[in-house]
Amino acid sequence: MVTLEERIDKAIQLRKQGYNCAQCVAMAYDEELANVTAGLGSGVGGTGNICGAANAMAIVCGEMTDAAPTDKPAYYTCVSNMIEKFRAANNGNINCRDLRKPGSKTCVDLIKDAVRILHEEGF
Repeated sequence: MVTLEERIDKAIQLRKQGYNCAQCVAMAYDEELANVTAGLGSGVGGTGNICGAANAMAIVCGEMTDAAPTDKPAYYTCVSNMIEKFRAANNGNINCRDLRKPGSKTCVDLIKDAVRILHEEGF
């Protein structure tokens, strides 16, 4: 089993290689998610909307869960719980433009938050 520290280390190394926040979080779980998450950086394609690290949590959850149409309520609950934990860890924010204001956390910190939350949820 991969430890939390190993996943965080992998995500940080990926960031150093130039991957965006979404890719770092997702690829810490499955490197094949690199292309799937490529467009989610800087708040979905650079728009400043939902943080790529937060988006990646939903993708990892979907990738690692048998999310059949009948499982939507449980899947949505899992994702919304993770988003709320991310929001709580970041002064109520999930949008990249708000998270990257001066004096806020770095992208590496946001990546760590997302990986920790996924780990807490059993991923």
